Amino acid sequence: MIHQLHSRADQLGSLALHLFSEIHRIFQMTTSMMSVGLRMSWLSKPAVTNIVFRQIYFTGVQGLPWVILVALGVGVLAVYNIVDFAKSIQDMSLIGRLISSLLVNEVAPLIVTILLLSRSGVAMVTELGTMHVRGEDLTLRSMGISVQEYLLWPRLMAFTLCGLILTFVFVFVSIWLGGLLVSLSYEINFIDFLIEVRRGTSFNEILMLILKGSLYPMLSAIMLLNRGCRVGREPNLIPVHATQGVLGALMLILMSDAIIAIIQGLS
Repeated sequence: MIHQLHSRADQLGSLALHLFSEIHRIFQMTTSMMSVGLRMSWLSKPAVTNIVFRQIYFTGVQGLPWVILVALGVGVLAVYNIVDFAKSIQDMSLIGRLISSLLVNEVAPLIVTILLLSRSGVAMVTELGTMHVRGEDLTLRSMGISVQEYLLWPRLMAFTLCGLILTFVFVFVSIWLGGLLVSLSYEINFIDFLIEVRRGTSFNEILMLILKGSLYPMLSAIMLLNRGCRVGREPNLIPVHATQGVLGALMLILMSDAIIAIIQGLS
């Protein structure tokens, strides 16, 4: 019995040390990337800006059709159910508040981040992992080139920027096209629908949308970059780290969303 207790205590201690070490590593990597990005010296380096544009095109432009399709489906479904609920209790003022609280502030940032993870997350970890397997990171360091500036910061910035822009695209498509399609088959005028949405949306909710739309992709990118840098020299470990990176990023944004909800409830 005592031996089992000691064994479990050792396991918990090892797990706590591993978790602390991982958090410390991620914190150091994040601060180094932020310091490199805020210095703005990368703007004068074509190699870095080329990576930024390539990542924006891959993550944002090529992912745009998927975001629009999902936004159309989710928008029609959400708007239809919200309008139906508001009409059932004969309180049309609920339309704007429910759309703003549920669709805009909760659904849009989460779905866009999940779409980015499913489409670009694995590619990001695989690309970085392949570079580490080939020793390209060591080559950059031997030449005095910052790995954070040339490999990590461009991907972090592109992923965060695309996440924020695609979140606004998702909101625009889901509300406008969803409201338009519902107004064609429902007893509600499209202009009246937009007026109710405008009434139910406050400036604080727009700020919260900006916060979540940039925070969730940024946290996801940090988790993905961390797993990509942990691949080492074994190519067989790339799929393992890619899966861990995507699942870890998903758990991180869900925990962040829960923490934000608790803070909003207490304030």
